Amino acid sequence: MTQIMGSEKKGLIFEIRSSKIAGNTDEKKHVIYSLQIRYISENDDLNPSIIERRYTHFLDLYTSLKNEHPNLMNNVEFPKKVILGNFDNELISTRSTGFESLLKYISTESRLRNSHALLAFLQNVELNQAKEFFKNKEASLAYPILENSLKLLNKVYTDRSPAVILALNRLIACVELMSDFPEALKWADLAIHRYEGVSDSDLLELYIPLLQTCVKLWDQNGRNPEEIKNRLTNLQKQGMKVDESTILMDAVDSIEKKIFNVSSTS
Repeated sequence: MTQIMGSEKKGLIFEIRSSKIAGNTDEKKHVIYSLQIRYISENDDLNPSIIERRYTHFLDLYTSLKNEHPNLMNNVEFPKKVILGNFDNELISTRSTGFESLLKYISTESRLRNSHALLAFLQNVELNQAKEFFKNKEASLAYPILENSLKLLNKVYTDRSPAVILALNRLIACVELMSDFPEALKWADLAIHRYEGVSDSDLLELYIPLLQTCVKLWDQNGRNPEEIKNRLTNLQKQGMKVDESTILMDAVDSIEKKIFNVSSTS
């Protein structure tokens, strides 16, 4: 999709909205770039997603794409490292323009847009934060991070793409840990609806642990779970293994590693 200036902008839009210098005596000073992602069709995107990234994140994206798709990246320029002047306003502005150009180009090439490198760039910073909260049993702090990440990924990828389905399942695994959470059923209903069109065999491995989690969410929120239980029974009759000990979050991590070849701590 092409990024066009002015009111004619349509499709996927990446914009560096601002930058700031961060760091102190305990951490090396660096520039943080605020990246806004919108998807515009007939109307403007009224709920853009915003993530913060450093120069090194953009560099990792560029380097990974050069390795994955050298022919597509052969003529793509990237802002070079400098020894001095990293906090110069002109350099920051030039880099911002370069980052936007890189992301604009990626959005126009399907192989780059669907690359593991772009997905890692879009989600790994936040995903690592969320996983730290899970380790500390702070699901309520992980939830807004995972929700924002899902909404961002759904601007870049299709509703039933592996990246989006995995993010949706991870969000549901999170809300399962949060008692009396009012939006739990909304996300569970969405996931079940999305799975009606999923054919990817790897993603289908998540369907049973998803349904098992939905049974718990239905019970927790006063909805009759019989219809979900019947689905599980029918799947079992069809020869699918229904393992009650499977944890949805663990299943998501396992399938993510399988599909994207990432470690559980990436």
